[in-house]
Amino acid sequence: MPRRVLPALLLALAAPALADVVWEPFVEPYGQIFPSLELATATLPADPAAEDPTLIGDPQGLIGVSLEGARPGARFELVVRVPGWARDSRLAGRIPQGDGDITLTPTIAWDYPALAANRQPRPATVEFELRLAGEVVETRTLRVRLHSVNDALYYIDEPDDAEDLDFNWLFAAYVHEEHPAVEQILKEALDAGVVDGFSGYQQADRDAVLKQAHAVWHVLQQRGIRYSSITRTASEHTSVRSQHVRFIDESLAMSQANCVDGSVLIASVLRKIDLAPVLVLVPGHMLVGFALDARGERWAWLETTLLGVAPPTRLAGGPRAQHEGKAKLAAAIDASLASFEAALDAGQRQIDAADGAFDDPHNRDYQLIDIQAARELGVMPIAR
Repeated sequence: MPRRVLPALLLALAAPALADVVWEPFVEPYGQIFPSLELATATLPADPAAEDPTLIGDPQGLIGVSLEGARPGARFELVVRVPGWARDSRLAGRIPQGDGDITLTPTIAWDYPALAANRQPRPATVEFELRLAGEVVETRTLRVRLHSVNDALYYIDEPDDAEDLDFNWLFAAYVHEEHPAVEQILKEALDAGVVDGFSGYQQADRDAVLKQAHAVWHVLQQRGIRYSSITRTASEHTSVRSQHVRFIDESLAMSQANCVDGSVLIASVLRKIDLAPVLVLVPGHMLVGFALDARGERWAWLETTLLGVAPPTRLAGGPRAQHEGKAKLAAAIDASLASFEAALDAGQRQIDAADGAFDDPHNRDYQLIDIQAARELGVMPIAR
């Protein structure tokens, strides 16, 4: 074959890979990036049952391109850049056989500390560069909204007949049993003398479990935690629903917690002492439940918005005030026990009112988010 023919032949072979190629970049959901979702699912394994032959790359990827008209067998390379938030993320290979559309989703090389530190919504850009058969097809840029790490995506209301997407399990990522503040709460509970120690279910005694949970409740009341109804978060699309969730240190520092904040805070401490908590979703509200035995046959339900019912007790210092201080401490423990029992009653009433709605797997308004099950699936706590 004459050498002068070779370039023309290569161009002829490459041309079908570029002709009539249609591609669209995407950032889901609806041009928004949720750091909480990326952090919580960073180690989430792929579901083999959900394999899609038309998808190449990260099966859980939310950033990529849809591609139509590329010649099967042609080499491709996709580079995605998110300046300031992720390093260059590449996906390369060959277009698979078949006539259908394909989706390319590279694994994004996020700067996870930067995501975890982001405390307010802000604009960001996502850059896409696609090569086919060694040639750059085009570069495109999308402007997106990067959410605060406090924003928990919980629902996507898809239009028309598309199936809505439930992300309520993401609340489990705000339960952080290894947070340094948890150890301090337990130390304060022991110092207060509400319990002599934390043993989880080792005593196989329902009252012992309730006493440990009350000790946690008592400390949070003494810290002056009050109910706050702030839940709103900014979203640029009416179909995307999210809620602002305070982290443990934020709730403690501000002495405020809404129903979700208080529930994830108490669930974090209960997990640390080897009790099994669940986050309980009812319409427009959240409370926390915990098993009363190791087998999970009996449960208690706690309305966390009642944390602020009993005022914190300020104990006087000095030897002369020792007797008075002990009396005040005993009174404070009695007051916190009364409010704890009231919170248990309020929680039980809500469970009773649900009348079996939790048993319906299709009822998204009533859910039990099992923290242990979420961890086993790969939903990690968000560490900051």
